[in-house]
Amino acid sequence: MRIFLRCLLIVLIISLPAFLHAQEKSPPIDIGKESMYFPHHYQKYKLQYGLGFYFTKPPYDWVENAIQAPLIDLQLTMGLPAGFSLAGSVNTIVVSNQVTIGARWNYIYRNFSFNLGYDLGYVLGMMNVGGFKNTGMMIAHYPNFSVGFKTSTLAFTFKGEAVVIGWGQMKMGEDVMVKPSNIFDGVTGAIYMEQRIFRKKILVIGLKDNYVRYYWPVWMVFPTFARYYHIPELHLIWVL
Repeated sequence: MRIFLRCLLIVLIISLPAFLHAQEKSPPIDIGKESMYFPHHYQKYKLQYGLGFYFTKPPYDWVENAIQAPLIDLQLTMGLPAGFSLAGSVNTIVVSNQVTIGARWNYIYRNFSFNLGYDLGYVLGMMNVGGFKNTGMMIAHYPNFSVGFKTSTLAFTFKGEAVVIGWGQMKMGEDVMVKPSNIFDGVTGAIYMEQRIFRKKILVIGLKDNYVRYYWPVWMVFPTFARYYHIPELHLIWVL
């Protein structure tokens, strides 16, 4: 957790002077309409994207240290009629990669909002160790919901989701080591704060807790015993 707090503190210290200066000169905007995670009615067929990274800390039972290199995090949304929207993401750290795509239905009441969604994820991992080519593949289902609240300058969103592994396969060379299929993997909970920095550019800071058996970034050490772990993540995303 210390590495998360250090990264968060550095970001806040660096961005604070620019943020205060920009707030004085930038015209007011509706933070709800420019946010990435806050449920709202996106402009029809307009593509919105955010780019950032996140740090994670796997359990010591799996690895001795946190993953030092951050995972690149690309988020995409596109508005549809009747309050629906499409969402997608690409997460990568070279040896571990995930692509997701899904749909949302958004409902707004004054400063509060709500959505229901479903994402389908595909995981691909590749690592050469000891002369063997290790690969991992997985298809995951992520039914989810979000609840949001906004002020004139801030948007807060809580997102919860279930994780179900539909199919998976981890191989060392030609030998199949683990093959999880049709498994309820666990649940996740996250809170995101979105704040305008200047013009319509939004900074997202998120804290996420994964309570799962299998955790896709460390597919190479998937456990074979039924035990759940709390795995934290720190997200920093720039909505472009």
